[in-house]
Amino acid sequence: MSRRRRTDPHAERPIHRGPGRRWRGNRVFYVAVEGESTEPDYLAALNHEFGSDHQFLIHPLYKRNGMSPRRVVSRALDHRDEVDVGDDRVQLWALFDRDQHHDIPQAMRDARAGGVRVAFSHPSFDLWPLLHFTDVSGRQGGSSRVVHQKLRQCHGFEGFGSRDDKSVGGRRAEALGGKHTDAVKRAKRLVDDCPTEACSATDGHADHCDPIRRDPSTDVWRLLVELGVVES
Repeated sequence: MSRRRRTDPHAERPIHRGPGRRWRGNRVFYVAVEGESTEPDYLAALNHEFGSDHQFLIHPLYKRNGMSPRRVVSRALDHRDEVDVGDDRVQLWALFDRDQHHDIPQAMRDARAGGVRVAFSHPSFDLWPLLHFTDVSGRQGGSSRVVHQKLRQCHGFEGFGSRDDKSVGGRRAEALGGKHTDAVKRAKRLVDDCPTEACSATDGHADHCDPIRRDPSTDVWRLLVELGVVES
């Protein structure tokens, strides 16, 4: 009797969901992410809602049980050979969180050296969907507890984070619809309020800005600008 193959918990997950690997003539975004559920679901929703009209295709790069920030950057760099200098039709992105990681500064340096664009979130990516509904202020200290509490009070996100339910597909993706511009405005205000007092949404984070101090903040909005979903 044959034995059933066990799934390797460290195996790479499929790099995309849904449409074929490339859509002819479209811009291609390889987006490596830290989590295995929330971020891939969100990126798949962007493909579904905006990909055809805005002529882009996102390939989420993720792994079961997640990846560290440096591994996220490394995963994006697997596609560096597909990027042409001066041509933005193929872009590499890395999305990772503060959480309690210790390799964030090095991950930032790796990304800068390799031409990978970073969308860093503090305390976690979950701040980004919350900004679709409300402003957020006050230090979170690397914990998403308050973010989750507030998000569960938002339409469509009841139960988010309970029993490991952190998906953002289906009803939750629909609840985010039409709120992207508001989320971008709120995220920009967080950049303008960065504790370094040297950062701005217009000019970006200052070179000496310590990402650990960007509390709370998220740069996922920059990806939506590059996709053309919202204006800068």
